[in-house]
Parts: sequence; C-alpha cells; structure tokens
Amino acid sequence: MLAALSREAHRVSYPSTLGAMIRKCAMALALDFLPDLFIVEGGGPNAFTFGSEENPCIVIDASLMTLANENELMAVLGHESGHVKSGHMLYHTLAEILAGGATLSASLFGLNFLAVPIQLTLLSWHRESEITADRASLLVVQKVAVVQSLLKKLALSQNPRSHENGEKDHGVVDWASELFQTHPMLSKRLKLAKEFALTNEFQLARQKIEVQQSLLKGLLPFCRYCGRKKFSEELFCPSCGKAQV
Repeated sequence: MLAALSREAHRVSYPSTLGAMIRKCAMALALDFLPDLFIVEGGGPNAFTFGSEENPCIVIDASLMTLANENELMAVLGHESGHVKSGHMLYHTLAEILAGGATLSASLFGLNFLAVPIQLTLLSWHRESEITADRASLLVVQKVAVVQSLLKKLALSQNPRSHENGEKDHGVVDWASELFQTHPMLSKRLKLAKEFALTNEFQLARQKIEVQQSLLKGLLPFCRYCGRKKFSEELFCPSCGKAQV
C-alpha cells in the first residue's frame, strides 16, 4: 500500500497547512509517532489509517477535503489519529478485508476460511473502534457539533436518504444488517458522541489537553502576547512582563 501511495498519491509535507493540523492532533492525543499523510483522488469522501505503530499512515481522499470545512477536516484527522493512538491499524485492515468478501488478499491471509463467529467478532470490534476514534476526534476539536456535522455529511455522501433517519431509532432488520458492517449506524455514532461530550472523563481529558497546549505555548521563543523575542525557558516576557504559562 505504501509503495502504491508513493507512486499515485500526494504526500503532505509537515510545514503545510494539513501538516500543521496533523501535528496539532498528534500533540493533543500524545502520539508516539507523527503519521505520514497522503492525499488520493477518485475514491469518494473517505479517510483511513494503515501501517504499524512505528510507521502510521493516514490517507484522505481529495473529495473529502472539498466536502468538509476546516473544523470538520480537523475532526477527520483527529478521528484517524485516534486509530493510530489506539493501535487499530492491523485489525482494521483484517476487518475491512472480511467486510469486502473473499479477495486475493483474504485468500493469502486465509481470512475467508475464518468461522463466521470469528468474523462477526472482528467486525464488532471494528465498529467499537470507530466509536473510540470518534471520541478522539471530539478531544481534538472539542465541539460535539463539529463531529456530528462531519458524520452527517459523510453519511449523506454515501446515502442521500440518510438525513431522513439519521437521528431516529432503527428496527431489528437495520440493527441485524449492522453485524456485517465495519462502521456503526449513524444514529448510534451521533448519540454516543453527544453522550461522551457530557461525561466527566471528557472534561478531565479536555482540561489536560488545554494545560499541555498552554505549556507548549510558554516554551515558544517569542512572547505569546506582544510577539517579541524571549528565551524559551523564560516564564515572563522581558518586554511586556506577562506570564507565558
């Protein structure tokens, strides 16, 4: 996959706008490694993560960058960075191969011979991992409305009728069909994102991220208020006297 991306995709440089956004996600979620970021075309509004814990890669389709606004794009990167933080890459690949049916890759791995209960378990794990990544996205953007707006746009791009039942409960047939999907139903993701935003766990994590960002700003070689140069270790600006942390 990496070889194919190197030939066909655009690799995002870290000094770029998108590079700055992925760095912000990496700092907020305390990633061990900064992911490589690639842009592809022609696959529809989508993004995915693959690679290893030491060499994670995030791929975004160019159409998603058109569909999402800046805050929603940050939510996308936060979501994929959540997969990186949680080490989801390997099992995501396996689950997506299963969801796609018996392919050459599945045959090579022997996955098409897995018992149905094992396949359902792996797909169930994949759906739960998407909820985890939605929470990571929420920690990055810190606004549940942004995450929900992104999810609705993605669902609408895949199914124009999704807006008709995105918020309501679904029947037994709908829930049964989810068993063979890699992603939870839209209504479930919207509900769980809203619920997580109201928890003490989210508030504590949010406060931790804010303290971390404040400390990082205090270590800049210039004052965060007047902009004049200072030594990185100075806690007070020598020019305006304001505290940096």
